[in-house]
Amino acid sequence: MRSDPVAWIAVGLGAVACCPVAALGGLLAGALSLARIRRSDGRLTGQRIAWTGILLSVVVGATSLLVAERLQAAQTANSLSAVRSAVEQTLSGSVDASAWWVREAHPGLIDFQREMAKLVAPVTVGATTQTETLIGNPPVGRFRLVIQTRSGDAIGSVDALLVTDWSTWLPGPRLRSIEIALPRSTTAASSEASVEESGESPEQSIVRYPRVDPPQAGATLPRDG
Repeated sequence: MRSDPVAWIAVGLGAVACCPVAALGGLLAGALSLARIRRSDGRLTGQRIAWTGILLSVVVGATSLLVAERLQAAQTANSLSAVRSAVEQTLSGSVDASAWWVREAHPGLIDFQREMAKLVAPVTVGATTQTETLIGNPPVGRFRLVIQTRSGDAIGSVDALLVTDWSTWLPGPRLRSIEIALPRSTTAASSEASVEESGESPEQSIVRYPRVDPPQAGATLPRDG
């Protein structure tokens, strides 16, 4: 009598079942081993080993899925919180260059912030959702925001590069562009903020910054020093 080698394969796959393919392979190998042992008329042993592979595949696979879901939820929450903070700081005129790719705020960004602070401050960014993720290096996330201004609620959309934050190893959004639909009575054109009529409502103006997309940056944040 000898142990069925397929049972040991099931154990090996179950031990690395954090990969869905390995988890499925461990389940199939364990079931196949049990069938081989039953048909061997006592020549093969290893039922306990096969069942160990099956249980490992189930436990390790389920735990990995749970961890992955929680990590995804943490990444999404981190992105939404960062976008809300960056937009509030931008529209309130508080310069925070870490919300943008440039190390120091571009002069055009500062002008845009000053103008928006005059037009809509104080602001509070409310409900924020990520509507789309564009595959790339780095990927680009698109966000929709409800912005509470002194003139009422406005709808904003943001494109942001989803890059690696060295302090947390989580994707941290770095804003590329902002677009806000504001009541026409509150808007004014400037050299940096592109303002145009909304095709859906003649009472709204679309405010955009920047006028053109900034150049692509690397996939990770620059290290200090």
